[in-house]
Formats: sequence, C-alpha cells, structure tokens
Amino acid sequence: MRYSLLAIPLALLLGCASTEQPVVETPSVTTATPTINRAFDVPALLGMNADQIARPLVSQSIRPDHDQTPRQSAAGTTEALYTYWRDTTALEVSYDPSTLKVNSYFIKTKSGHTADYATLLKLANVSKYDKRLTIEPIASADNPSVYTGVKLTPAEMSASTQ
Repeated sequence: MRYSLLAIPLALLLGCASTEQPVVETPSVTTATPTINRAFDVPALLGMNADQIARPLVSQSIRPDHDQTPRQSAAGTTEALYTYWRDTTALEVSYDPSTLKVNSYFIKTKSGHTADYATLLKLANVSKYDKRLTIEPIASADNPSVYTGVKLTPAEMSASTQ
C-alpha cells in the first residue's frame, strides 16, 4: 500500500514526460516593409535652373558639394555638377554652365549599391510611371544585378536629344 501511493504520481509524471514535445519558438513574420522617407522631391525641382534648385535644397539642411568644373559629356555638350547630400543620399544635378539649364538628375546612396532601384526612386519622390522624367537605372559594372543609382532626365530634355 505504501508504494501504491507513489505509483500513481510517478505514473503520471512518466506519462507526461514521454508525451512532451520540445518547445520550438517560431519567429513572428512581419510583412511590413520598412518605410522609406524621401530625401529629395525631384518632381518639385522640374523646370528650375541650377541656381534656382540650390535655394530650396540648401534651406532644408542639405549639404551642397559644388563641382563647377565643366567637362564634356558623351553627347558633346558641356556640363557641370552640383551634388546635394541629405544623410546618406545624394542628388547630383548635371547642368549646362553657360545657361544653367538642368540636363539630368542622378540619385544614389553613400553605400553605393542597391538591389532594387525602386528604393532610389522613393528617395527621390519619383514614380516609375512619371511621364515628366525618363528613368534610367544604372547597373554596377562589377555586379549587374545591383544598381549604383538612377539617372532621371526631364522629358523635354530627352525629347530634344533624340
């Protein structure tokens, strides 16, 4: 009788031990993608010349880097660059130094590469369906599956060069 009192709790304990499954924690899957805040509003800059662009950008605490050394482009035109930095994103504005007319915009990140150029378009506040701009993703020379940036050419500029 003495052992019968121990047998019942012992049987229950052994029964529970044999049916227990190891606890496996499954990580919660979040489908929310991180929000990307725009760094620049390129559509708002359309129609402005190189000097006019500088005013709204500099007033938004954006660091400018001016490279006013003109150089010949592949198309035979002379161009100079203004580069504006906000955090780790750069907007390079290519323009004709004699007329200050903007030739193109180039958006890139400090890291230098991205797998999806849509991220760069979001940083520039540009939709890939915007008819005012010709969008040209620039693939890396070392790895064509990643992009170094996106060249944005105003539509009136791209129509006149064709």
